Amino acid sequence: MATIQLGSVSEIRSAIPLSADVLAYQYFIRGLRAYWRDQAYQGVVAAAREAGPDVDEAQLERRLRGHPAYELYAWLERHSQQFKYYGRGGIVRFMETHRDEAERMLSEAARIHPERLRLLPGFEVPAYVREVDTHQHARGLDDGAAAALAYEASSSGFSFSLFDSRSPLQVYTDEARRMLGSTSGEGCRIVDLGCTIGGSSRALKRALAQAEVIAYDVCGPVLALAHLRSLEQDLEVFYRQGSAEDFDCEAGSVDLVASHWLFHEMPPSAIRASLAHSHKVLKPGGGLIIYDMYLRPGGALGKLLHAGYSARNNEPYAHCYAEMDIVAELEKAGFDEVSVRVGHPEPDEKVIAGELPPARTHYISMITARSIR
Repeated sequence: MATIQLGSVSEIRSAIPLSADVLAYQYFIRGLRAYWRDQAYQGVVAAAREAGPDVDEAQLERRLRGHPAYELYAWLERHSQQFKYYGRGGIVRFMETHRDEAERMLSEAARIHPERLRLLPGFEVPAYVREVDTHQHARGLDDGAAAALAYEASSSGFSFSLFDSRSPLQVYTDEARRMLGSTSGEGCRIVDLGCTIGGSSRALKRALAQAEVIAYDVCGPVLALAHLRSLEQDLEVFYRQGSAEDFDCEAGSVDLVASHWLFHEMPPSAIRASLAHSHKVLKPGGGLIIYDMYLRPGGALGKLLHAGYSARNNEPYAHCYAEMDIVAELEKAGFDEVSVRVGHPEPDEKVIAGELPPARTHYISMITARSIR
């Protein structure tokens, strides 16, 4: 059992390990996901090639609808996620049986360095979060400590596309160093938006140890868990409840605003508000990083599969975000030096040119810009 020892606090249980039967079930689901990612995806690719080379996304969708390969792929994409959370050995189902224990754990941790965790009584979670069971997680990340721990177990150990969940963070922090022109972060203030359980925030603090890192999310339980993980790792990160559209930093006080897998969960109106507010709080010449799904390699099929994922995994704004002209939106908000590229995983030249990737994955785009006045 993992514990932490800090000052006068003798011991806090800091994990609820998945039981052996739940772990075995989750590895079965992981195998199912691997089949979806590889063989089922290749079946869809073959079916798409039968449709011909000059079809657009809408035409391709009509031709694939009802095709056994596409129906299998779509069924596995939606239902394997349901199984992962709510099947016999589902992660959410398991954590719900430990709800009281989870609440005590995060409540005890919140009393250690309380200045690093600010939760707002009566804070209204935005409707686009509150009204969507994102990732098919009923009631979402604001549904208490058990929901936060379930999300942690799901995202860190059993990621959607089965790639190493740590590798995108390395790309994220490397870009933060480049944007700041610093390897230590001395004298810099960094805001990390949509931090959830704080993996991106802690990665920034480890990479830029002398920077002040302030992390925001709208959901209190994940912030409390992020705080606990930072205590365990002896990292001074300040977690604050607040939205990306209106987080509480003074104008011109921030060197870098960064977000990691946030914008695809937000409607366009909220994205525009977030860009405007980020520009307001940044110093002249300050940097912005948006690390998220935007570019969709693979031509018409790549776009179709991304739109299907958006619907099947209850992420209704992912498709909307990908359709935005993000360069124009950034320039309208007052940014320049805008750069958009695939950040992870590194695609080969054929994929960049429009060919299909060898296996289904989420390409994460690296979008950067500078604030101007």
